[in-house]
Amino acid sequence: MDMKKVKYISAGVVVLLLGIVIFQNFEEVTVNILMATVRMPLALMLLLTFVVGMVAGWILSLVSGKKKIVDKK
Repeated sequence: MDMKKVKYISAGVVVLLLGIVIFQNFEEVTVNILMATVRMPLALMLLLTFVVGMVAGWILSLVSGKKKIVDKK
């Protein structure tokens, strides 16, 4: 198996597990964000946390990828 297939299978497993966890958690929770208090379903909070983490990881990989290119020159 090549690395591309492994990445797609791994991503599929992560999305499947995330979906299972999210669909089991629809109760409403209170979230304190700085000085604001927000009520939202736990599923939405889990999804937002996952998306923010993915975006942060993507940005960090771009930044570290540029460092490696600069170091090689």
